[in-house]
Amino acid sequence: MASRRNRDLQRYFDEELSPRRAAKVQEQLASAPEDQRRLDSLRDLRASLREATLESVEQADFSRLWARVQVGIAAQRPVHFSERVRHWLRSYGLMAASAAAAAVLALFLWLPADQATGNDCDIESLDSDPGAMSTIFTIDTPEDGSSTTVIWVNELGQPIPDDDATEPPGEGQGEAH
Repeated sequence: MASRRNRDLQRYFDEELSPRRAAKVQEQLASAPEDQRRLDSLRDLRASLREATLESVEQADFSRLWARVQVGIAAQRPVHFSERVRHWLRSYGLMAASAAAAAVLALFLWLPADQATGNDCDIESLDSDPGAMSTIFTIDTPEDGSSTTVIWVNELGQPIPDDDATEPPGEGQGEAH
């Protein structure tokens, strides 16, 4: 209870209480002479501090303060860009060079050794009949002499359209396209 009274008294002294709470503290001060003495002591302390501060300010010489501030500002010249770059390289250069080397190495390791130059291929043979459900074609790879056979199955159950639909019926059937 005493700590709350002390806290309320301090807040009353600093004028931080609501008007209602301040009125209650004033009632307590009327009935508690010890609290009134403590409040008077705080007021005397504040007055002494203000007086000492005012005397110190009056005795201080601020006439050369601005001149000293200007000298300090002039001494702090802006750092040139090349100096900042040199500082950065000294601080982080080895780490940056290592990261760049690792990135280049990773790039070369992840790229396939022999990349295809495009999607072009030479089809060796193509077998399909008009209306068929599948097409078979063979792709030769001249670099290594291998060939790949692809069987394309139409899963929708619809006949594979005939590319030579413009030919009269009966012509071109059964021939490789």
